[in-house]
Amino acid sequence: MKHLSKRSFRLMIIDYILFFLAYIVAMFIRFQFDFVEMRKYISPIFFFPLIMVIVFYYSGIYRYIWRFATLNELRPVFNSGFIGFLINFFIFEFVRRYISDIFTLPFSVAATASVVGVVFVSASRIYWFSRHSRNYKKRLNGIKNILIIGAGDAGTELLGEYERHPEEGSVVGFLDDDPEKIGRNIRGYPVLGKINQVMDFVEKYNVEEVIIAIPSASSDQIKKIIDYVDTSKVRLKTLPGILEILDNKLSLGFLREVDISDLLGRKEVSVDLKEIKDYIKGKKILVTGAGGSIGSEICRQVLPMGPKALFLLGKGENSIFEISNELKDKFSDAFIEEIIADVSDENRMRYLFSKYRFDVVFHAAAHKHVPLMQKNPTEAFRVNTIGTYTVAKLSGEYNVERFVFISTDKAIKPTSIMGASKRLGEIIVKTMSNFYQTKYGIVRFGNVLGSRGSVIPIFKEQIQKGGPVTVTHPNMKRYFMTIPEAVSLVLQCGQFAQKAEIFVLEMGAPVNIDRLARDLIRLSGYIPDQDIKIVYTGIRPGEKLYEEIFLEDEDYEKTRNRRIFISKSNNHEINKEKLNELIDRINIMIKNHDYNSVIEIIKDYIPDSNISKISEETQ
Repeated sequence: MKHLSKRSFRLMIIDYILFFLAYIVAMFIRFQFDFVEMRKYISPIFFFPLIMVIVFYYSGIYRYIWRFATLNELRPVFNSGFIGFLINFFIFEFVRRYISDIFTLPFSVAATASVVGVVFVSASRIYWFSRHSRNYKKRLNGIKNILIIGAGDAGTELLGEYERHPEEGSVVGFLDDDPEKIGRNIRGYPVLGKINQVMDFVEKYNVEEVIIAIPSASSDQIKKIIDYVDTSKVRLKTLPGILEILDNKLSLGFLREVDISDLLGRKEVSVDLKEIKDYIKGKKILVTGAGGSIGSEICRQVLPMGPKALFLLGKGENSIFEISNELKDKFSDAFIEEIIADVSDENRMRYLFSKYRFDVVFHAAAHKHVPLMQKNPTEAFRVNTIGTYTVAKLSGEYNVERFVFISTDKAIKPTSIMGASKRLGEIIVKTMSNFYQTKYGIVRFGNVLGSRGSVIPIFKEQIQKGGPVTVTHPNMKRYFMTIPEAVSLVLQCGQFAQKAEIFVLEMGAPVNIDRLARDLIRLSGYIPDQDIKIVYTGIRPGEKLYEEIFLEDEDYEKTRNRRIFISKSNNHEINKEKLNELIDRINIMIKNHDYNSVIEIIKDYIPDSNISKISEETQ
C-alpha cells in the first residue's frame, strides 16, 4: 500500500469503523439480545472489517474523488462489498474447519454485515458529496442562474455536468413541452413549464442564461424556440446538433452561442455508417486540402472509422499543422502523416503516390473564392483543373480503390472563373473513369455554413464592428448546408461511386441572404436597420442571383439515401484526344499568362457557360 495519501488513509479508517459497526448491527439482527449466543461469534469482529477495507483498497475505491462522484462510482462499492463478503466467509470457514473453531462467522451474519456495511459506506460518500457541494456553493459569489430547455437525456446529462462544476452556474429547472414531464422533478430539479413560458421563468428566477439542450432539434424547432426568447435580456446557448456530438461524452465544453447554422442547418442526415466504414477501415486514406473547411471535417469523420493511415495533404503548412494537432489530441493511437504539397505539381504528387500507395483519395483541395479567382484565372485553372487532373490520373495509375472529387453548384452553367474551373474538373474526372479501374465519384453541393470566406463569418465580423452589414442584393438566394452534414453525405457518396457519377446533395430550399443577415443581427441581440444598418452593394462579377444544383436538361435518379441524387446527363465527358488537348491548352495558357485564351477554352468545353470576359483587375 505504497503512496497512500492522507485522505485515502482517513477514508480507510472511516470504512473500517463503519464495517465494525455493521458487524455489530448484523449480530443484533441475527441474535436479537441473546448476548450469550453473540459471544460465540464475537472473535471475527476485528478481522471482518479489515478484510473488507483491504478488498476496497485493491478494487480502487480509494482512488475516487468523491466530491465529483455519481451513481457510477457507487456501483464498485457494491461489487467490492460482495467480493469482500465471499472472501470473509471462505477465510473464516477455512479457519473454523482446519485451524480453530474459535473464529466462526455464520453465513447470515457475514451477509448481513456486508450489506449493512455497504449501505453505511455509500451513505457516507453521499454525505461527503452533498456537504462538499453545499460548502463549495457557499464560497461562490455571483453564480449565474441557468434554465435548461429540454428535459430529455441531453438535458439530464447537462444537469449532471453543472452539478459536478457548480462554479459554472446553478440550474433552476427545466422547460419541456411534454405534459407528462411538467410538474415532475429530475434529480430534485423541477420541470417548470412549457417552452413558450421561458421569459416568465427568466424573470421569476433571475435567469441569466438559457440553454437549448435538444441536439436532435430541427431548424424549424430551433427557430420556434428562439422566437420565445428575448436575446436582449438573457443569454442564449445551445448544444450542437447530434452529428457534432455523436459518440462523444457530453460536457460543458460543447455549449456554444446559438448560431445562424442552428436556424439553417440541423437537417435530418441519415447515412449508413457500416457501408462507409467498410471502405475506410484498415485503408490508407489521402485527403487533399486537408487544412480547409471540408477537408478537415472529412479527416474528423474518417479517423473514428479506423483507417490504417490518414494522410493530410495541403499547401498551407499552418492549416495542416492545426488539423494534425487537433486529430492527434483526440486520436493519439492513430497513424497521421502530414504532407505539404501542391496538387498541380505532378512530380511531387507522383512521388507521394508511389511511396504511400493510397487506397482512398478525397480530393478537396481547391481555390473557391469567386471574386479572387476572377482576378486570378490562371491560378483557378492551375489548382482546380490541372490539380484535379493530376490527382485523378495518378489515382488511376496507382490503382487507388476510390477517388472522390468535391465539386460545387457554381459549376452549373458557370458564370465565374471559379465555377468554370470546377466544371472542367468534373469533365476530367468523368473522362478519367473510362481509362482506369478506380471507382471515381463527383460530389456537388452548395454553400457550406461557417466555411472560410463564406458569408456568415463576414456578417459576424461586420456586426461586431457595429455595422453596416453588406448584402449584395435583397433577392439573392443561396443553398446552405452545415459542414458535418455535407461531409457525412460526401462519405456516403464515396461508397456509391463507380464510374464518376455526379452526386448531387439535396440542399433543401434556398435561403434569402437578406433574411439571413437580419436573423443573424437579431441573434446578436440587435435590431436590424435600427441598431445595425443593412447596405445593398450590388452583385459582384461572376456572381449569380440564384444558384442551381441541377442543369435544366439534366435527368437524375435517386440513390438509397433520400438526400443524394445522381445526375444522368452525359455532357460531362470528352474523349481522350480532346482531354489531352484541353490539358495542353490550359498548361500553355498558365505558362504564358494568356488571359485572352481563358474565355476561348471555357466556350469550347463548356458551351452552356455565361462568361463573356474576365476581371479588368486580372493579375
